[in-house]
Amino acid sequence: MAIKIYGRLSSANVQKINWFCNYANINIINLNYGGVHGKTQTSDFKKMNPNCRVPVLDDSKLILYESNAILRYLSKRFNILVEENVETNGKIDQWIDWGSFTFASPCSLLTAHKLSLPQDQRNELIAEKAKKDILNLLEIVEDQLSNQNFIVGEKFSLADIPLGIWSHRCVNLKISFNNFPNINNWYIKLNEMNSFQKTVINAPLPPN
Repeated sequence: MAIKIYGRLSSANVQKINWFCNYANINIINLNYGGVHGKTQTSDFKKMNPNCRVPVLDDSKLILYESNAILRYLSKRFNILVEENVETNGKIDQWIDWGSFTFASPCSLLTAHKLSLPQDQRNELIAEKAKKDILNLLEIVEDQLSNQNFIVGEKFSLADIPLGIWSHRCVNLKISFNNFPNINNWYIKLNEMNSFQKTVINAPLPPN
């Protein structure tokens, strides 16, 4: 029985789940909720997630929300990208959260004021501030990748997923990696993955 994922394909948090599932060959059904599709304020959806946000996972009897929790659950459930070393796992968790919150915050703001909001609600000053914040944070990622191919070590891990998605959003928003050679090399490696191409590169942009 396929796992159901409630959430629009343009959502970065939904893309986390879709990318992982495609990488792991997990059969899922995507149901468009949120953004222009609406339906997150319905009583049925609120029963699944009282926060009225996507994604929501429906795995038989298990209903789960919060994208990082879903990502970790699926990793353990299917034993894909599971890291047994405690110290390495701690680093992976750190970067999952950093990518999902610290880095995602200005990326979300820039997305809102360049793509998602109606034209009359966009603020160029907010967008410019968000872009500066992103560039400052990219310096941290650039340093992290200075001696390794992926965010935590030499192999692809869950740590690469949130940052990979938001880094691609930066590309969509015309932020260049020309001054970040390590990030650029890492981003090229992600682009070589069919799962990244299918679920992130080919995904629609917000608010669709």
